[in-house]
Amino acid sequence: MPHRLSRRRFLGSALASGAVAGLAPARLVLAQGDKIAGEITVTSYGGAWEEFMRGTIVPGFEKEYPGTHVELAIGLSKDWIAKMKAAGKNNNPYDVVITNEVWAAPLRADGYYTKLPVDRVPNLKLVAPNLRIKDDTGVLSLVGPIGLSYRTDKIKTVPKAWKDLWTVPEYKGKLGIYNIVNSAGQMFVALTSKLWTGGDKDVDTAFRKIAELKPFKQSDFSGDMEKLLIQGEVLVGILDMPAAVRRKRGGAPIAWVAPAEGMIMFEQDTAVTAGAKNKATAFAFVNYFLKKETQEQWLVRQTWLPANTQVKVPDDLKSLLPVGVADIPKILQWDWLWINEQKPKLIDRWNREMSS
Repeated sequence: MPHRLSRRRFLGSALASGAVAGLAPARLVLAQGDKIAGEITVTSYGGAWEEFMRGTIVPGFEKEYPGTHVELAIGLSKDWIAKMKAAGKNNNPYDVVITNEVWAAPLRADGYYTKLPVDRVPNLKLVAPNLRIKDDTGVLSLVGPIGLSYRTDKIKTVPKAWKDLWTVPEYKGKLGIYNIVNSAGQMFVALTSKLWTGGDKDVDTAFRKIAELKPFKQSDFSGDMEKLLIQGEVLVGILDMPAAVRRKRGGAPIAWVAPAEGMIMFEQDTAVTAGAKNKATAFAFVNYFLKKETQEQWLVRQTWLPANTQVKVPDDLKSLLPVGVADIPKILQWDWLWINEQKPKLIDRWNREMSS
């Protein structure tokens, strides 16, 4: 569950620590004998994410902390988790793990992550309260809101809500949704339950309602959904905002909307492992990742919404971004431990009922 604070308590804490605009942020404090130096290993996706990490984030951190070196472990979450479990929580190969919450939640529950001390990661005080993990055993450092993307040249009725997928005749046979193997597909099941029952765990209702949307195209990952939209095989699809904005910047006739009932998200959970060999440098890296200037770069160049509440959307970007930092509290969040428990049954049922 996210770490929730009242607005008054949050602002009071921020004022006391110098975390509001115009006051100097809290200083990073080292424990006796600790030194920010040496090598750490940080997980990283490939492709454009890796390029940005290697070209911008890692050099910036190493410049700020001379004597440090960041080794990126390029791959997929499922591979990192398998290696961590094989090595054991006190001897895993990574110092900092950046992954989606669907993978992070069970690791956290099994004790693979350590608490982020606020004096060692003072930028935590600037994070939106609903993005702080309970007990600070991680932080949702970047947000990729997921909503509805559509072809502006082929769709007359602009989608405004998730329920439009069911009620607008124009969309029939033109929809794209995520397969159940993707966390967005699992979120869509929980979301559909919530839309039609008010609770997010009525799987029977969710599957019955999703079946009503047939026929639809299925996608295992965002890159494939983008292609389906570009090729015109899908005219209204579930997609994350960073992907839609990137395609729009490239000239594609695509727009994106935040549904009225609330957005879902691809979040980047950032945590230090319990078995990290270099915790001092790992904490410093997380603090740097949450730094205002670092988060601004993720926003401006990759269109990920920042967790740091001091980041402002530049005027020249506002016209491109349908939602901004102020909209983060509108994002729906889920019980990932429950979803992971249900996953084998969800996948089996999906394959039987949706993939035929």
